[in-house]
Amino acid sequence: MHAPHPAAPGAHAGDEPVLAGVADGLRTYRDDYRARRHATPPARRWGVALAAVLVAGPAGILGAFLGAFASVGSLPVVVFAVVLIGPAVEEFVKAAGGLYLAEQRPWLVPAGWALVAIVVAGGLGFAAIENWVYLEVYIEDPSDAIIRWRWIFGPLIHGSASLLAGLGVRRIWVHTDTTGSKPDATMATSWFIAAVALHGSYNLVAVVLEALEVI
Repeated sequence: MHAPHPAAPGAHAGDEPVLAGVADGLRTYRDDYRARRHATPPARRWGVALAAVLVAGPAGILGAFLGAFASVGSLPVVVFAVVLIGPAVEEFVKAAGGLYLAEQRPWLVPAGWALVAIVVAGGLGFAAIENWVYLEVYIEDPSDAIIRWRWIFGPLIHGSASLLAGLGVRRIWVHTDTTGSKPDATMATSWFIAAVALHGSYNLVAVVLEALEVI
């Protein structure tokens, strides 16, 4: 029998500054988080983590097609979409599973490194799907050089950017697990900015090299 789900944010009277410590028995987010985590068997946590890894790659299909659509339009629009909008959307899509667990179901997370692994798996799965979309659908008769480029740098960049995003997701969960505080997504902001910057920088280099007909 499982303990009740933690109450919705704002429903924990003990978390209210004007009430905290005033009366005994007031429930806090920490109380509900600890109770739920204690009631969740380790096997279930690892099962959820494995399921998240298996879903992470296929979930990248949406982002991969969004990336392809971003390549349509005038040059300034394409550059803006490929360097900023595309990377921002893709990094969020790749990290969505880990973010959901860290924010909405933190008691189901087996360990901080598992969140990083989930997000990185999403990035690598995304890279594989994106390569299929570009090499089989978007690019007509790709050269061997383009194929090698995409299969080397696609997984490298997506995996590295996802690693940065995953470290941000881990930071959210570690803070909740160690302090019992409600998950705060803003704690991952700097890591996501770094992930988008890395991804966008690579895309900019690729656009320039393509314009110069290097690739």
